[in-house]
Amino acid sequence: MCYDWGERLFSSPHRLAVLRELYSEPADTQALTDSLPISRVTVQRHLNGCAELGWARKVDGRYELTPVGNHVCEAAATFLDRLSVLESSGDVIDAVATVDDRFDPILLANATVSVAEPDTPHEPIIHYRNAMAETTTDTVRGILPVFSELIVEVHRDLLASGVETDLIAPRPILETAPPSIAETPSTLFSLYVLEQPLEFGLTLTDDAAFFGAYDDGTFAVCIESSEPAFREWATDRYEHYLERARPVPLEADGSGVESTSVREFGTDAVD
Repeated sequence: MCYDWGERLFSSPHRLAVLRELYSEPADTQALTDSLPISRVTVQRHLNGCAELGWARKVDGRYELTPVGNHVCEAAATFLDRLSVLESSGDVIDAVATVDDRFDPILLANATVSVAEPDTPHEPIIHYRNAMAETTTDTVRGILPVFSELIVEVHRDLLASGVETDLIAPRPILETAPPSIAETPSTLFSLYVLEQPLEFGLTLTDDAAFFGAYDDGTFAVCIESSEPAFREWATDRYEHYLERARPVPLEADGSGVESTSVREFGTDAVD
């Protein structure tokens, strides 16, 4: 039965178009003909088909969707949205699935996705830098999977402007990073060490979330979204790793400024 309904709904894009018009508001045959690029005969044929299936009914000369018809229209729209995301973002979905195989691809529907291509290999990191430069957030929480001078510069600038920052980094990154990420006020900067390597990065601001996929240490994909569902997923991932990380004690000098280097974080402070 369900397959039959799907076949009759998707056998013609015009039938779904008629349903969507009626989903907005009831209409008569002429109004539908005026708003759709199909003939009156075709409109009427699809209206008759929808009525036969119990999706639409005629009331006072106008057609309207039944409660079942409303659900059919919503289900079809969701289905097509999912197909669209899967078609356009297959590689991105594969990358996210390595982090969380329960990730719902529909979360990408309203996201901004930057992918490294042969002719634009730096597009993801450029997008991230520009987005963070424009943010007005008061806090940043993130996972730093690799050492990148550009990303460190971005976060150094945020700290300098008074943005409270919590970062999680794998121990190998802290042990191999060049000295001195920054000298920062201890009240603004918290660092956590994780005993496992990671192939992805996360950043949470007050109103957006960023996910970065890496390919052999190269920033390959950047996903940015302010949608609550995506931010909830990213927050859950961040907190998952925060629970497994340990804080790195940062010692301040007499002026209240950090003097411990990144190399010292990795080799001394976490031992």
